[in-house]
Amino acid sequence: MNGHDTAVYRFGGFLLVPKERVLLHEGEPVALAGKAFDLLVTLVSQAGHLATKDELLQRVWPGLVVEEVNLSVNMSAIRKALARSSDAAKWIETIPRQGYRFKAPVEVDDIATLDASRMNSTAPQPLEAPSSRAAKRIRPRPAWLASGALALVLAVALGWFAFGGTTPYAAVAVLPFATDTPTNAHLADGIAEEAINALTRVAELRVASRASAFRFRSADPLDAGRRLDVPAVVTGSLAMNGEGLTLQVELVDVARAAQVWSSRYEVALTELPQLQGRVIDDLTRSLGVRSAANSETKRLAQNPTQNADAYRAYLQGRFLWNQRSESALRGAVEHFRRAIDLDPAFTLAFSALADTYTTLGYLSYDAPAATFPVARPYAMKAIALDPSLSQAHASLAYIRFYFDWDWAGASEAFRRAIELNPNDPVAHQWHAIYLLAAGRPDDGMKEISRAQRLDPLSLPINTDVGFHHYYNGRYSEAIAQLQAVLGMKSDFGIAHLWLGRSYLEVGRLDESLAATASAEANAPEWPVLVAGRGYTLGVMRRAGEARAVVDEMDHLSKRRFVTAYGVALVYAGLGEKDRAFAWLEKAFAERSHWLVWLRIDPRWKNLRDDPRFPALVERMKYPS
Repeated sequence: MNGHDTAVYRFGGFLLVPKERVLLHEGEPVALAGKAFDLLVTLVSQAGHLATKDELLQRVWPGLVVEEVNLSVNMSAIRKALARSSDAAKWIETIPRQGYRFKAPVEVDDIATLDASRMNSTAPQPLEAPSSRAAKRIRPRPAWLASGALALVLAVALGWFAFGGTTPYAAVAVLPFATDTPTNAHLADGIAEEAINALTRVAELRVASRASAFRFRSADPLDAGRRLDVPAVVTGSLAMNGEGLTLQVELVDVARAAQVWSSRYEVALTELPQLQGRVIDDLTRSLGVRSAANSETKRLAQNPTQNADAYRAYLQGRFLWNQRSESALRGAVEHFRRAIDLDPAFTLAFSALADTYTTLGYLSYDAPAATFPVARPYAMKAIALDPSLSQAHASLAYIRFYFDWDWAGASEAFRRAIELNPNDPVAHQWHAIYLLAAGRPDDGMKEISRAQRLDPLSLPINTDVGFHHYYNGRYSEAIAQLQAVLGMKSDFGIAHLWLGRSYLEVGRLDESLAATASAEANAPEWPVLVAGRGYTLGVMRRAGEARAVVDEMDHLSKRRFVTAYGVALVYAGLGEKDRAFAWLEKAFAERSHWLVWLRIDPRWKNLRDDPRFPALVERMKYPS
């Protein structure tokens, strides 16, 4: 807003001082932060004239791609701020599909020659022509006296804004940042995601997870905030310009429909790691959760790496990791490896690489022995570099649980991860799964409920609530919960998977098969689903089709990893016990992570009365 550096505007008892970013009403400060303030200056400076939406977007958000909804959010904040005057409702005229016009009478002065005796006047005159204003400003007066009085009022106002206007927010959502081109999406998403990860470590702040917040891409931030049940929402937009980038970040108060903080960062690409720290530092202060003595929030703002190329490789890896497809995960491995090659002390890259390998193993894209043991040293290295990194402890717990079957070691690692970051819903989600498999279903249900409270709109967490009902034999509750998840997102494949299994246990076999088919539509040739289909066909006494599934899995195994646990299930569905046990032995040999569910998986019901089955359960060494 450099064009208004010395202008001061008076209207309806208000004094607007752009240079000092202060708005007063009858001498009292009025809170109006960030882009709402800039928008008001733009409207008032051309009072009586139409300001088009395009013009406002270009003036207030220069060089950035910004959704039009930002205009309505900030205009609402302006109207609320001006409501101190009974005439304010008439001041801002909305011109449908075009823009806005400021209609209040406005008087313009210069900050250097403003008459202090008129600062609290409530009778502004109409906006004068430039020549008349220039003539008015020529009259002689002791400028030092006027500017000194103004400085006193401004000092009081600025002091109020700096020390009296921030109420801590209890919860926040960071929405995905907009970008000028899809090729920069990994940067925009990565910066937003790292902000989420950092803010979850603030003990007194609840933060919507990435999975929930990123469902509201390009959404109205007020609607997103209400649906996520948070009082504050962070939005942003990123634009690249040669060897630099511009990032605009804003904090919106949902209840007041007001933008309460905004900052524009212009940095060279070589400064990208430092940018992340600056954003976190500014956000924690703007949210009111930071104190100068708070060592944790200070640590959050530390640069993750000093190497800009390493950080860009890391963000690209995170972007791919979040897609969860096999090809994306393999691409993520390469980017994380490059980040580590460029900076061998890059803690987050080591932790992310551990997560990527465990995900490749968990989703059965690769054999357990080719993934979980590979992930272990990366998780350990991340912990060695930063013992306080919660996600690295969670990754280690995941490995101990699913591959080592080290129940005590997994429990300790989960405990440490949650102790370090009690606000991380994913850590609670994973811990809940461990507790269920370990034979503590009530504790597991409490823990998944805690994860759900932290992140009520998370599709994976809400699905896992149904998963817990399923493994506790509460099939009707599982069906209701999973149907509710599909009401949130009808093509969420994992919910279809567990819904199919739940239908199976209550005898709704056709619906079970249909739910599995819906899941397979989103993940064709995923061995877990193929095996589920084969088992269901066996239970339905469609033996020929079930055996065809065994052949299908055999052909599939020549191109990718197929877990022996799944083949064993198909034979169990067919009632062929000897073959089922033979393939379960192979599952032990491959160290199948699905075996942690052996004791409570209801699909083994036909094998439980065979003495070979308890012998297999004993080998899992479940905690007593």
